[in-house]
Amino acid sequence: MNINDLYKQMLDTALNVVGDEAQQMSGPLQKALNAQKASIEALAQAKLNGEINEDEFTVELEREKAILEVELITLEIIAKATVQKAINAAMSCLTSALAR
Repeated sequence: MNINDLYKQMLDTALNVVGDEAQQMSGPLQKALNAQKASIEALAQAKLNGEINEDEFTVELEREKAILEVELITLEIIAKATVQKAINAAMSCLTSALAR
């Protein structure tokens, strides 16, 4: 199993599902997947090597999905904070200009 090929397939599959938002999601999704790469690779290897059964794999896969979701939600919060900061700066500039 080539983990790099698998990750490319995972990313491409996920981006195909989101359609029009794929361009916006590409960077954050790639970052989130990369953060979990070692953990997912270890999980896949354990499954392939028969070290864990199907039930254990399913439980661990759900845990990985939850972690990826948290990663993406965190990025969304950071992006929202950045947008709010930019808007606040723009409005502050406007109010300062009008106060002169």
